[in-house]
Amino acid sequence: MASEINKEIVLQLIEEGLFPGGVHLFDSIDSTNDWSLRELRQGREPAFVCIADHQSKGRGRRGRHWLSPPAANIYCSLAWHFELSVDRLCVLSLAQGVAVIKTLEKIGINNAWLKWPNDVLIKDEKIAGILIETSGVRAGSCNVVIGIGLNFRMPDNISPESHMRWTDVAHSNCAMPADRNKLLAILLNEAVSMCRLYQQKANAILSDIESELDVLNNREVDVHLDHGQQLTGTVLGLNERGELRVLVNGNERVFNSADVSLTQVAYADD
Repeated sequence: MASEINKEIVLQLIEEGLFPGGVHLFDSIDSTNDWSLRELRQGREPAFVCIADHQSKGRGRRGRHWLSPPAANIYCSLAWHFELSVDRLCVLSLAQGVAVIKTLEKIGINNAWLKWPNDVLIKDEKIAGILIETSGVRAGSCNVVIGIGLNFRMPDNISPESHMRWTDVAHSNCAMPADRNKLLAILLNEAVSMCRLYQQKANAILSDIESELDVLNNREVDVHLDHGQQLTGTVLGLNERGELRVLVNGNERVFNSADVSLTQVAYADD
């Protein structure tokens, strides 16, 4: 079991005034994203963050169950306001994946990489995932909930989900922080820094993202479509909307995060 998350310690370690809407810590909750969306609908102003020691209904992209054992990992959701239209948030999940990678680098984990569209892996094992959801959409602006699950010390009796093997910080051969508080604080600082950067240069941020995706470029991958079809092709990179470009049987195909999942065969330290 990992050490207890202490709100006062986290507040001491993050930038002062980072969350004017509050830092909200729960022993157990249905889902940090669901709580944050409810709060936005009820009028709470961002920025705020919801943190939980356990989620009873944790979820990832496409409604997949997110394993959330108590007192083991980091489960948090950041509510942020963007003066950007929703269509310009198309690569926000990838951008926040870069923030997770920078967090891991600060504790000595240098072999994490970004798996399109919203996962962070070490080799072929998932260490973190990002879920982006919007609320209060208006012309040219919107509120966004950025859910991040980061595996810190997964219990030995937890089996990997069938669709993805996992790893955690404890098994990553790093100079691991003494507890989750330091790691959580680093993550929150990096996530907010990325939100600010995204607001400033949304149109130019793809270059930063693609540098973390280089491990996939020109590599053969399997693309699994929702209706069961599987395609094999070579990754060409991303287009300006953050969609994955894949060369399949001599023809370029474009896939978005809503209709494909990707099984990669390249590792960061190959």
